[in-house]
Amino acid sequence: MKKNINFMLVRSYRKSAKFNLQLNSELKEIITGLMLGDLFAEKRNPNSNTRLQFKQSVKNKIYIEHLYTIFKDYCNSEPKITSSIDNRPDKKDLNISIKFWTQSLPCFNEFRELFYNESGTKFIPLNLEKTITSRSLAYWVMDDGYKSGQGFYFCTESYTLEDNNKLSLILKNRFNLECGIHKHTNGHRLYVFSSSKDILLELIKPYLIEHFYYKFDLN
Repeated sequence: MKKNINFMLVRSYRKSAKFNLQLNSELKEIITGLMLGDLFAEKRNPNSNTRLQFKQSVKNKIYIEHLYTIFKDYCNSEPKITSSIDNRPDKKDLNISIKFWTQSLPCFNEFRELFYNESGTKFIPLNLEKTITSRSLAYWVMDDGYKSGQGFYFCTESYTLEDNNKLSLILKNRFNLECGIHKHTNGHRLYVFSSSKDILLELIKPYLIEHFYYKFDLN
Protein backbone atom coordinates (compact mmCIF):
# COMPACT_ATOMS: atom_id res chain seq x y z
CA MET A 1 0.00 0.00 0.00
CA LYS A 2 2.83 2.38 0.92
CA LYS A 3 4.54 1.71 -2.44
CA ASN A 4 1.33 2.59 -4.27
CA ILE A 5 0.98 5.85 -2.35
CA ASN A 6 4.61 6.77 -3.07
CA PHE A 7 4.14 5.98 -6.78
CA MET A 8 1.03 8.16 -6.92
CA LEU A 9 2.85 11.04 -5.21
CA VAL A 10 5.80 10.80 -7.61
CA ARG A 11 3.44 10.65 -10.60
CA SER A 12 1.48 13.65 -9.32
CA TYR A 13 4.70 15.62 -8.78
CA ARG A 14 5.97 14.82 -12.27
CA LYS A 15 2.62 15.82 -13.80
CA SER A 16 2.64 19.11 -11.89
CA ALA A 17 6.24 19.83 -12.91
CA LYS A 18 5.38 19.26 -16.58
CA PHE A 19 2.28 21.41 -16.28
CA ASN A 20 4.41 24.34 -15.13
CA LEU A 21 7.05 24.02 -17.84
CA GLN A 22 7.90 27.22 -19.72
CA LEU A 23 9.46 27.85 -23.12
CA ASN A 24 12.71 29.77 -23.51
CA SER A 25 13.24 32.17 -26.41
CA GLU A 26 15.11 29.57 -28.51
CA LEU A 27 12.25 27.07 -28.29
CA LYS A 28 9.72 29.78 -29.17
CA GLU A 29 11.75 30.68 -32.26
CA ILE A 30 11.87 27.02 -33.33
CA ILE A 31 8.13 26.49 -32.79
CA THR A 32 7.37 29.66 -34.76
CA GLY A 33 9.25 28.28 -37.75
CA LEU A 34 7.73 24.82 -37.44
CA MET A 35 4.22 26.27 -37.20
CA LEU A 36 4.73 27.77 -40.66
CA GLY A 37 5.41 24.23 -41.87
CA ASP A 38 3.93 20.88 -40.82
CA LEU A 39 3.72 21.28 -37.05
CA PHE A 40 0.18 20.65 -35.77
CA ALA A 41 -1.03 22.35 -32.58
CA GLU A 42 -4.10 20.53 -31.25
CA LYS A 43 -6.68 21.28 -28.58
CA ARG A 44 -8.68 18.13 -27.97
CA ASN A 45 -11.55 20.20 -26.57
CA PRO A 46 -12.15 23.96 -26.10
CA ASN A 47 -11.08 23.87 -22.44
CA SER A 48 -7.97 21.73 -22.82
CA ASN A 49 -4.38 22.85 -23.19
CA THR A 50 -2.48 22.49 -26.46
CA ARG A 51 -0.28 19.63 -27.56
CA LEU A 52 2.08 19.62 -30.56
CA GLN A 53 2.44 16.88 -33.15
CA PHE A 54 5.75 16.52 -34.98
CA LYS A 55 5.40 14.27 -38.04
CA GLN A 56 7.53 13.52 -41.11
CA SER A 57 8.11 10.80 -43.65
CA VAL A 58 10.30 8.07 -42.18
CA LYS A 59 13.09 9.15 -44.57
CA ASN A 60 13.45 12.18 -42.26
CA LYS A 61 13.83 10.03 -39.13
CA ILE A 62 17.08 11.85 -38.27
CA TYR A 63 15.23 15.17 -38.31
CA ILE A 64 12.41 13.92 -36.05
CA GLU A 65 14.98 12.50 -33.62
CA HIS A 66 16.72 15.89 -33.65
CA LEU A 67 13.42 17.61 -32.78
CA TYR A 68 12.70 15.06 -30.07
CA THR A 69 16.00 15.81 -28.34
CA ILE A 70 14.88 19.45 -28.22
CA PHE A 71 11.34 18.82 -26.93
CA LYS A 72 11.68 15.56 -24.97
CA ASP A 73 11.17 17.31 -21.62
CA TYR A 74 7.66 18.16 -22.81
CA CYS A 75 6.81 14.63 -23.96
CA ASN A 76 5.71 11.35 -22.43
CA SER A 77 6.86 9.00 -25.18
CA GLU A 78 9.52 8.71 -27.87
CA PRO A 79 8.93 8.98 -31.64
CA LYS A 80 6.99 6.10 -33.21
CA ILE A 81 6.85 4.81 -36.77
CA THR A 82 3.36 4.44 -38.23
CA SER A 83 1.97 3.39 -41.61
CA SER A 84 -1.19 4.30 -43.52
CA ILE A 85 -2.67 3.85 -46.99
CA ASP A 86 -3.07 6.89 -49.23
CA ASN A 87 -6.69 6.37 -50.32
CA ARG A 88 -6.73 8.91 -53.13
CA PRO A 89 -7.97 7.21 -56.34
CA ASP A 90 -4.70 7.71 -58.23
CA LYS A 91 -2.40 6.78 -55.32
CA LYS A 92 -3.11 3.78 -53.06
CA ASP A 93 0.45 4.07 -51.74
CA LEU A 94 1.72 2.93 -48.36
CA ASN A 95 2.88 5.95 -46.36
CA ILE A 96 5.36 5.31 -43.56
CA SER A 97 5.75 8.17 -41.11
CA ILE A 98 7.51 8.90 -37.85
CA LYS A 99 5.95 11.19 -35.27
CA PHE A 100 5.72 12.18 -31.64
CA TRP A 101 3.40 14.28 -29.52
CA THR A 102 4.09 16.61 -26.64
CA GLN A 103 1.85 16.62 -23.61
CA SER A 104 -1.07 19.03 -23.56
CA LEU A 105 0.49 21.99 -21.74
CA PRO A 106 -0.34 25.67 -21.08
CA CYS A 107 2.98 26.84 -22.57
CA PHE A 108 1.84 25.76 -26.05
CA ASN A 109 -1.52 27.57 -25.96
CA GLU A 110 -0.14 30.82 -27.37
CA PHE A 111 0.84 29.07 -30.61
CA ARG A 112 -2.61 27.57 -31.08
CA GLU A 113 -4.11 31.01 -30.54
CA LEU A 114 -1.60 32.73 -32.83
CA PHE A 115 -1.73 30.39 -35.83
CA TYR A 116 -5.29 29.00 -35.91
CA ASN A 117 -8.65 30.63 -36.40
CA GLU A 118 -11.83 29.58 -34.59
CA SER A 119 -12.58 26.85 -37.15
CA GLY A 120 -9.13 25.30 -36.65
CA THR A 121 -7.56 26.50 -39.90
CA LYS A 122 -3.97 27.74 -39.91
CA PHE A 123 -3.31 31.34 -40.90
CA ILE A 124 -0.42 33.81 -40.76
CA PRO A 125 -0.54 36.00 -37.62
CA LEU A 126 -0.24 39.76 -37.92
CA ASN A 127 2.77 39.97 -35.59
CA LEU A 128 4.86 37.31 -37.37
CA GLU A 129 7.29 39.90 -38.75
CA LYS A 130 8.26 40.79 -35.17
CA THR A 131 8.66 37.22 -33.93
CA ILE A 132 10.23 35.28 -36.82
CA THR A 133 14.03 34.94 -36.61
CA SER A 134 16.79 33.30 -38.62
CA ARG A 135 16.43 30.23 -36.41
CA SER A 136 12.68 30.15 -37.15
CA LEU A 137 13.43 30.43 -40.85
CA ALA A 138 15.88 27.53 -40.67
CA TYR A 139 13.36 25.19 -39.08
CA TRP A 140 10.72 26.21 -41.61
CA VAL A 141 13.23 25.41 -44.39
CA MET A 142 14.00 22.00 -42.90
CA ASP A 143 10.39 21.20 -42.17
CA ASP A 144 8.65 22.23 -45.36
CA GLY A 145 10.98 23.60 -48.05
CA TYR A 146 12.74 22.26 -51.13
CA LYS A 147 15.10 23.50 -53.83
CA SER A 148 13.82 24.07 -57.35
CA GLY A 149 16.33 25.02 -60.02
CA GLN A 150 18.33 27.90 -58.60
CA GLY A 151 15.52 29.02 -56.27
CA PHE A 152 13.75 27.60 -53.24
CA TYR A 153 10.11 26.72 -52.54
CA PHE A 154 8.11 26.65 -49.31
CA CYS A 155 5.07 24.36 -49.41
CA THR A 156 2.52 27.00 -48.49
CA GLU A 157 -0.48 25.78 -50.52
CA SER A 158 -2.48 25.21 -47.32
CA TYR A 159 -2.45 29.00 -46.82
CA THR A 160 -4.65 31.43 -48.69
CA LEU A 161 -3.25 33.61 -51.47
CA GLU A 162 -3.58 36.57 -49.09
CA ASP A 163 -1.47 34.78 -46.48
CA ASN A 164 1.13 33.86 -49.11
CA ASN A 165 1.40 37.51 -50.10
CA LYS A 166 1.73 38.39 -46.42
CA LEU A 167 4.59 35.88 -46.04
CA SER A 168 6.34 37.29 -49.10
CA LEU A 169 6.20 40.79 -47.63
CA ILE A 170 7.39 39.59 -44.21
CA LEU A 171 10.44 37.83 -45.72
CA LYS A 172 11.27 40.95 -47.70
CA ASN A 173 10.92 43.33 -44.75
CA ARG A 174 12.55 41.07 -42.15
CA PHE A 175 15.32 39.35 -44.13
CA ASN A 176 15.55 41.20 -47.47
CA LEU A 177 14.51 38.05 -49.35
CA GLU A 178 12.91 38.54 -52.76
CA CYS A 179 9.99 36.15 -53.20
CA GLY A 180 7.20 35.36 -55.62
CA ILE A 181 3.92 33.45 -55.38
CA HIS A 182 3.52 30.56 -57.83
CA LYS A 183 0.27 28.78 -58.65
CA HIS A 184 0.25 25.05 -57.85
CA THR A 185 -2.33 22.28 -58.15
CA ASN A 186 -3.69 22.68 -54.64
CA GLY A 187 -3.13 26.41 -54.20
CA HIS A 188 -0.09 28.69 -54.14
CA ARG A 189 3.52 28.22 -53.07
CA LEU A 190 6.02 30.78 -51.88
CA TYR A 191 9.16 30.91 -54.02
CA VAL A 192 12.48 32.47 -53.01
CA PHE A 193 14.14 33.80 -56.15
CA SER A 194 17.62 32.57 -57.10
CA SER A 195 18.96 36.10 -56.45
CA SER A 196 18.07 35.65 -52.75
CA LYS A 197 19.01 31.99 -52.26
CA ASP A 198 22.52 32.81 -51.02
CA ILE A 199 21.05 35.28 -48.52
CA LEU A 200 18.65 32.57 -47.32
CA LEU A 201 21.50 30.09 -46.86
CA GLU A 202 23.61 32.60 -44.95
CA LEU A 203 20.71 33.23 -42.56
CA ILE A 204 19.91 29.61 -41.81
CA LYS A 205 23.23 27.79 -42.10
CA PRO A 206 24.13 28.02 -38.37
CA TYR A 207 20.96 26.02 -37.57
CA LEU A 208 20.74 23.69 -40.58
CA ILE A 209 21.35 20.05 -39.67
CA GLU A 210 23.55 18.00 -42.01
CA HIS A 211 20.64 15.78 -43.06
CA PHE A 212 19.26 18.71 -45.08
CA TYR A 213 22.46 19.99 -46.67
CA TYR A 214 21.24 18.55 -49.98
CA LYS A 215 18.59 21.27 -50.12
CA PHE A 216 21.41 23.75 -50.81
CA ASP A 217 23.87 21.43 -52.59
CA LEU A 218 26.24 21.54 -49.62
CA ASN A 219 28.80 18.80 -49.03
